Amino acid sequence: MLKQELIKRSPVRVLEKGIHGGLGTGNLGVVTARKGIGKTAVLAHLALDKMMREQSVLHISMTDDPHHVENCYRHLFNELAEIYKLENAMDVFNEMKHHRLIINFKQQDITFDHIRESVKNIEGGMNFKPDTIIVDGRDFDHMNVETLSGWKEFAVNQNAAIWFAAVLHREDMQMDEQHIPAPVNQFKDLFSVIIMLEPAHEYIDMKLLKDHDNPDIEKLRLKLDAQTLLISNHRV
Repeated sequence: MLKQELIKRSPVRVLEKGIHGGLGTGNLGVVTARKGIGKTAVLAHLALDKMMREQSVLHISMTDDPHHVENCYRHLFNELAEIYKLENAMDVFNEMKHHRLIINFKQQDITFDHIRESVKNIEGGMNFKPDTIIVDGRDFDHMNVETLSGWKEFAVNQNAAIWFAAVLHREDMQMDEQHIPAPVNQFKDLFSVIIMLEPAHEYIDMKLLKDHDNPDIEKLRLKLDAQTLLISNHRV
């Protein structure tokens, strides 16, 4: 299979349809789940799809070192290449890497202003302007509305879509009236898209909890494969 055919057949197209075209520039989205359930894999899968379409991705990690994140991308790409029988897979991957930059911060030492300035410096010094920014490992128990509003403003100014990963409380998972769990529900007005990963039998279900301002939330019918960590179609 050629790269363009893989792009057309990707389950990410199903996700985009489910959220009416995608997250969209200037918007914030979040993938939330308990620790170790697959948040980074989902975001890396979304990033790989952007990279295949020659769009730039900045992956900001606040927990894992860049080598671990790079290994996650490589694993997912290898799984995609094998499943879809991608032609010239190594050449495709080497070309895709030009559209991605991974940076790492120690969360306890970093502020939003520092991150914002670092991204602006990267843009100016490396001529790398991301279309999508992934923020992985941000502690939402210590997030506040003012800081997340700053991220929202940054997304608008950068003309970029920003995806976050947020860890759910393992014990006493509190839901609001829209079935959005804490701590994400405190910031639901700032997020355009909210997706929760929920373990099921032999797979991880992807549940759409917020779809922009649409009152009727569609069932995504997507799952995360527990073995490959790839997003795939799931009819139930």
